[in-house]
Amino acid sequence: MTTESGYYLADLLHEADPDVNAIIDTFITRFNAAYGTPGTERWDITMDDWERYEFLGDRVLSLVIAQTLFTQRSAVLDEGEMTRILNGVVSNRALDLMSRQHQKKTFTRLIPAVIGEQNTYGERVTGGAFEAFIGALYCEFGLDDVAYFVNTIMKDALDSCNPHENVIGILQEYYQKENRPLPRYEELSRSGPSHKPLFSIRVTLDNGRTFDGSGLSLSDARKEAAKRALDGIGWNPENV
Repeated sequence: MTTESGYYLADLLHEADPDVNAIIDTFITRFNAAYGTPGTERWDITMDDWERYEFLGDRVLSLVIAQTLFTQRSAVLDEGEMTRILNGVVSNRALDLMSRQHQKKTFTRLIPAVIGEQNTYGERVTGGAFEAFIGALYCEFGLDDVAYFVNTIMKDALDSCNPHENVIGILQEYYQKENRPLPRYEELSRSGPSHKPLFSIRVTLDNGRTFDGSGLSLSDARKEAAKRALDGIGWNPENV
């Protein structure tokens, strides 16, 4: 890739809320212009090279996530916890689910034509496509830039698997163990500009106590409400 396009793509990788669709489009356009046939819709790459990138990307993803789990300071995880989370977030199923958060047409451009033209591929292929993409980015930019990008777009997946971060699951499990009705969530409001709304959520416990949370997504607002509820009932993370 040219120096100019490389710098531009690196900037996209470092955005606080990266536009994955734009990153994929830019990557494929620049890759095909430099190494393949310019203007080709899909990633212009042989199956052998795609599989080689997939192999590399799988290892890069595992290293990035393992390092993140090892160095986190909010709650030190033991080996078993780190292994379970790692296996959960880098599986083909997890990567396929993550791909569904983005435009299908854009994401499937990462799948070589020899596979993509079949229009019959499952999570093994979509997961492999993301791994190959990460492998290619690693070859172009190195570990630091790729690690920043991976940790940003996979934060929700990591939090949902982390027993110390999955506050919604923790709150639900607490009430299940007590054989009590589960907490109920409701959306209170949605304000701000359409491109960056602010959500407010209320969680109601079985005794009528309520706790509110807000965030830039429904997921973040629910997490904030659940965290406040856990604080309100005196939950202790040392008991997990």
